[in-house]
Amino acid sequence: MKSRFFDSFILIAALVLIAPPIFAMGQVPERPAPVAEPSPRTANPPDIEPQSQQIVRMEEEVVRRINEERRRQGLDPLSVNADLARVARAFSRQMSREGFFSHTDPAGRGMVDRLRDAGIRYRISGENISMNVNAPDPVDLAVRGWMRSPGHRENILRGAYTETGVGIWRDGDTYHFTQLFIRPF
Repeated sequence: MKSRFFDSFILIAALVLIAPPIFAMGQVPERPAPVAEPSPRTANPPDIEPQSQQIVRMEEEVVRRINEERRRQGLDPLSVNADLARVARAFSRQMSREGFFSHTDPAGRGMVDRLRDAGIRYRISGENISMNVNAPDPVDLAVRGWMRSPGHRENILRGAYTETGVGIWRDGDTYHFTQLFIRPF
């Protein structure tokens, strides 16, 4: 038991210290993403519920921690947008099930496509993703990793954002996190 914990700790430490860009990627558009009218066929957020109450608490904890970081910098807290959370959760699930870790899915679709398909209109948007394996505290590892990465930190502390949605998907001891940020019209 102790050996598995130690091995997991070493793996996590190596991933956080050596390869943060691989396991915590941020996307900050330089200009507001173009907004396309949603098609009537796809203008609804995915209907994906959290896997468990534990996951709900984890998603809430990410938002709480992010808002704590924003308050320290004199910024307003982000409001939770349930539609954004469903889009984020659907993407975390897709990464888990399809075995990729990227802001763009294997079909080449990115955050702008996912938001448009869900009918979410915005002036500016951003996305943070994280994945961790065998972490004793997956939320802490994700948030700390984002705050150490300039691109992720910029998303978290960007004053223009007013809303967020967090989606976490768990598969065994692997957690995929997606956090979306927007300023709606």
